Amino acid sequence: MKYPQVSIIIATFNSQKTLSKALESIKRQNYPQDKIEIFIIDGGSKDETLIIAKKYKCRILKNLKVDQVYAKHLGWLNSKGKYLLFLDSDEAFGNRNSVRNKVVSALNDKRVKVVVSSGYESPRNNFQLSGYINEFGDPFSLFMYRISKDENFFLKELVRKSMVVYENSKTVVFDFSDEVDPPFIELTSMGVLIDREYVKSNFTEVFESISAHTHLFYLLHSKKCLFAVMKHDPIIHRPAYSLSSYLKKINSRIKNNIYGTNMGYAGFFGREKYQPSWYGIKKFLFIPYNLLAFPVLADCLLLSIKRRKPAYLMHIILSFYALFSIMYYYLLKILGIKVKLVGYGT
Repeated sequence: MKYPQVSIIIATFNSQKTLSKALESIKRQNYPQDKIEIFIIDGGSKDETLIIAKKYKCRILKNLKVDQVYAKHLGWLNSKGKYLLFLDSDEAFGNRNSVRNKVVSALNDKRVKVVVSSGYESPRNNFQLSGYINEFGDPFSLFMYRISKDENFFLKELVRKSMVVYENSKTVVFDFSDEVDPPFIELTSMGVLIDREYVKSNFTEVFESISAHTHLFYLLHSKKCLFAVMKHDPIIHRPAYSLSSYLKKINSRIKNNIYGTNMGYAGFFGREKYQPSWYGIKKFLFIPYNLLAFPVLADCLLLSIKRRKPAYLMHIILSFYALFSIMYYYLLKILGIKVKLVGYGT
């Protein structure tokens, strides 16, 4: 087999706690290392992030705008591989054949332009809310999409909801083209492999607009491309180390969406134009979902029972926190009060 070059993009900012795990998992991959280029796109780290990156001989680019969206945009602009693979600095491959199997899946079927990992796996003895964060991201996303990214549920739910074209021992291939409201799959992290050459030929806006790449799922959907999801190919994710750091991330998402920053355009705020109009109505239902108490309490209890994890009981508290933050920042915006918008989690 003639192996094509794969460019792995990792956005960093004070990532010393997790970056070595990510890079070590790349080093262990059963794929020719000379066919892998690793880009560390750094937003001005003050810790040992860049020392670690140099140790693993990564290419380092400066991200002067700090935020992750711009960092990944730089990855699109500077990479040379046929395939682009996004891995966040707090993620690591759980399968040493992950890159190879994804490349083979894409090469075997030219209709497949994206290959997705089988979901997130939370490391043992990690922050108790890691499972909840890995599965749904945040309370608002749970309410809006109800798509689990947990490795135990992600592929099963896609198979149940969407059209399977075919499957083999390693991959399930989906066709979402006939779905008016396809399940949203984020393509900017979780070890997703993308056919960069195809995107460059068909979607020039991805290389021209800072946030366009974050909506690539919908762009590829418009071209009726096929999406492959791997079996038994988890991404080990360490999303937060404390409740305070997680609340900062929720707060950051809300601020950026309400104030319409690059990160906001990359998130729900920018995603709305690609989604059915009823999403614009559903987002306002997040208010009665919380204020009526019963709906959010029902989700809270059902999730904790089904997952057998008491930490999921925190959903009701996190959901109220998200609602309060949304209302607070909307009020500030209406009053013309500016807030500090630096980067993700700040």
